[in-house]
Amino acid sequence: MAVAGSKLRGAGRIIGVGSRPTCVEAAKFYGASDIVNYRNGDIVDQIMELTSGKGVDRVILAGGGVETMAQAITMVKPGGVVSNVNYHGKGESLPIPRVAWGCGMAHKKIMGGLCPGGRLRMEMLISMVLNKRVDLSKLVTHTYKGFEHIEEALLIMKDKPKDLIKPVVII
Repeated sequence: MAVAGSKLRGAGRIIGVGSRPTCVEAAKFYGASDIVNYRNGDIVDQIMELTSGKGVDRVILAGGGVETMAQAITMVKPGGVVSNVNYHGKGESLPIPRVAWGCGMAHKKIMGGLCPGGRLRMEMLISMVLNKRVDLSKLVTHTYKGFEHIEEALLIMKDKPKDLIKPVVII
């Protein structure tokens, strides 16, 4: 949804990062103009090559390990924004590379947090789906019917098979 949100917010060029075919297909469907596969080398090098060494205006961290924060800071242009929605569950700290951060003087903004909720926000998001501004069909890869399948759906998210994006339990 980072790709879909970027497109809705008017991004011109959207570079998705990933390797799983299901996710790559979804990213292209939602508007990614380029895909960088982290299995093909360092993503910073690949992004810099795609942008002729300039970097990107914005980075949305929606996956990866603690090293992705340093990569994001390195690839974002001075004055750019790194927005984190990823859960960094291991380690004592997230690295901020001093030079890539401009020794603190590059005006690179780092933001993070969960998606805010609230009735008005949820109504706006539902309206976007109902009015076909966002098609969620590419996100649902596993459907379960019945309350008794909630544990199964949660476990599949933990195990992350290659064809998974999101499971849905219909009650």
